[in-house]
Amino acid sequence: MRPNILMLFPDQWRGDWLGAISNLPLRTPNIDALIARGVSFGRAWTPSPLCAPARSCFATGKGYGRAPVANNLMDNPPDTPTFYARLRHGGYQVANAGKSDLLKGAHSWGIDGRHVVNGVDQLAQLGFSHGFDSAGKKAAEKAYAEGCPEPYTEMLKHRGLIDRFMADYAHRSVGKEKTPMADWIEGRIQRPPDAYANVAPVDLPGDAYNDNFVGAAADRIIRDFDPAKPWFLIVNFPGPHEPMDVTADMATRWKDVEFPLPHLRDNADAALQQDIRRRYAAMLENVDRWLGVYIETLREIRQLDETLIVFASDHGEMLGDRNLWKKQVPYEASVRVPLVLAGPGVKPQGHVPGLLANLLDLPVTFLSHAELAVPGDYEGCDLTRILKGERPPEGRLLTSGLGGWRAITDGRYKLLVGFTTEIFQENLQFGSLTPETFETGLLFDLEKDPLETENLWESAAEVRDRLLAQLQIEVDR
Repeated sequence: MRPNILMLFPDQWRGDWLGAISNLPLRTPNIDALIARGVSFGRAWTPSPLCAPARSCFATGKGYGRAPVANNLMDNPPDTPTFYARLRHGGYQVANAGKSDLLKGAHSWGIDGRHVVNGVDQLAQLGFSHGFDSAGKKAAEKAYAEGCPEPYTEMLKHRGLIDRFMADYAHRSVGKEKTPMADWIEGRIQRPPDAYANVAPVDLPGDAYNDNFVGAAADRIIRDFDPAKPWFLIVNFPGPHEPMDVTADMATRWKDVEFPLPHLRDNADAALQQDIRRRYAAMLENVDRWLGVYIETLREIRQLDETLIVFASDHGEMLGDRNLWKKQVPYEASVRVPLVLAGPGVKPQGHVPGLLANLLDLPVTFLSHAELAVPGDYEGCDLTRILKGERPPEGRLLTSGLGGWRAITDGRYKLLVGFTTEIFQENLQFGSLTPETFETGLLFDLEKDPLETENLWESAAEVRDRLLAQLQIEVDR
């Protein structure tokens, strides 16, 4: 029988923030156990470190610049072919739970989260036979303020909690200042945006917290599937995306836990930085808890042994490193994501530090496990043989991009072009490639210089030219 596929896809989870692979005081026991009985890719990249572009690339199997979404203001056209639709047409029950970020620009979720427009179920067009799409965090606030119904705020309204939520989020802005990133990196701006600096607990009961709303819905979807047919479910948790809006109970669990402070930053505000990191860790722990719930559910309905479980994220989070927040930049904290697979067809290998992968590999691998044809224009690699314990192919390269910058790595060296810190961080997504893009850039040795501080562009010309030529081929595609 073809396997079920359960994918947990939280938003903005750094690739190095997992208990099993770090020296951080994190509590991710269920993911750690998943790593122990499966494979964790030590250097997995997103095709683009921004929500909508990353998720469009993932859905369509195409790299940034070829997938239909270039920035967060664009929607993935609902009639675009996706691997979700291929699974559905191949006999799978296909479900989405939570914020897919594929159709958020139109604010057309609706109370049921199906994006019904002019009588057409656009979530079904994308390939989802089951489930719902909901807004994320600030998107939920904006949708409600504009009178656009969506599942999460409808629940809050029904329970008389919407005013509490809106009042709280009014003080969790990402900031309106349009200052260039250089002002942040060079320390001229020190205080984090309110979305991070406001570490006060959100005034909501635990079961009304956004991640728990999505988590519980996903558990119901698993139980409602027809057990006679294979299924695919992607659980799109809104967290650990900013703001740092954990519940009081979540915050209490992390009281006095000490974390290493952000790199390459004046941490005179160490107490605030600790609280920000505690809130981030609390959101990670909560998502990990839901993985444990799903595993118990699968065991209860006797489907655990026939379900491939996948844990990943759409992109990382700077979390104060270089005095930067959020994502969009080409540094490892932003482009590197966790990627863990376990279940049927996966030999236990644990965490493999040098193992390369891109999120684009997953659609190919899922279709392979489902015994379905993979479109010739999909750009990822089938990970099936690696999952079985075979040696990875030589010469693998990973790429990522956003707006006018592109990055490429062979696992050790990383080259990036088109990146500037002289503009507002949010505007990176609106840049474009120019003929001058490939003339200058940055080159890092990730093995010797994991914090990406020493530019080898001039001193390692042979490596630079090799990666530059490969990147040019990738862009020219």
